[in-house]
Amino acid sequence: MSILPKTYAEHTENYKWNITKDSYNKRVRVDDFYGDAREVIKAAIQKTEEWQCEKLIIKARNEDLSAFIEKGFNLEAMVDKYFSGNTMYFMCMYLTAERRKSDTWAEDDRTLARILEKTAEKKEPKPPIPSHLQLKKCGSEDSGRLAQLYDAVFTVYPVPMNDEGYVRKSIESGNVFFAYFDGEKAISAVCGEINKHYSNAEITDCATLPEYRQYGLIQSLLGELENELASQHIFCLYSIARSRSFGMNAAFYRLQYKYRGRLANNCIISEGLEDMNVWVKLLKSQKSGD
Repeated sequence: MSILPKTYAEHTENYKWNITKDSYNKRVRVDDFYGDAREVIKAAIQKTEEWQCEKLIIKARNEDLSAFIEKGFNLEAMVDKYFSGNTMYFMCMYLTAERRKSDTWAEDDRTLARILEKTAEKKEPKPPIPSHLQLKKCGSEDSGRLAQLYDAVFTVYPVPMNDEGYVRKSIESGNVFFAYFDGEKAISAVCGEINKHYSNAEITDCATLPEYRQYGLIQSLLGELENELASQHIFCLYSIARSRSFGMNAAFYRLQYKYRGRLANNCIISEGLEDMNVWVKLLKSQKSGD
């Protein structure tokens, strides 16, 4: 079972931040900060060493990029309009050479190229979604069935989505789940993890049982989820997808998400640490101007 990340909100003389210790994935995240970027960098590196983690990720704004470059951080990905209309940059540092090394990077580049060049589109159309499948926006009463779906699909996952209580808490906190059901069984689901403060949402927890994957259910669910998020005035959507998954990356591309980079050895999914592609979509209200 994964160990839940723990977030600390701290305010010092030089800065304030939200810093997350993710022991399971051996990484530290600074999801937001204000103040002296150089002091933030210094303190974050100290925390990463103290917590014996291997990767440090800081979500930075444009005006602070030079401070990160000076200290040896790598720009791995970006999310347009993340900060209420301003771009966010994933600035990363590795504390071990092994964590930085990716054995599948070149292969993942080729997979991405096939998707972006549209050379790998399947010529045969997908079969129609069976009429007996029910699509619905999920409530807390669906937590158990969603947890069973995630338990069946993922051997290992960064957070305990196979725990009914964890899923219920996510729904009750305001995150939005859409799912297809075959009778009483959840067979495919997606989630929008909402950040109301900055009017963005991460599209996450996408899963489909193998025997239903020929129908393109995730793409259908993503369309429904986008409409729901737009109605809640969420205008920046982004997702972090396994770079080795042709199907998930192709689904985002077909839905007009833009590729914005790759996070190396970002988190543990399935068999171990995996690289994750970042995809971004701006809903209509945010497409004009910056």
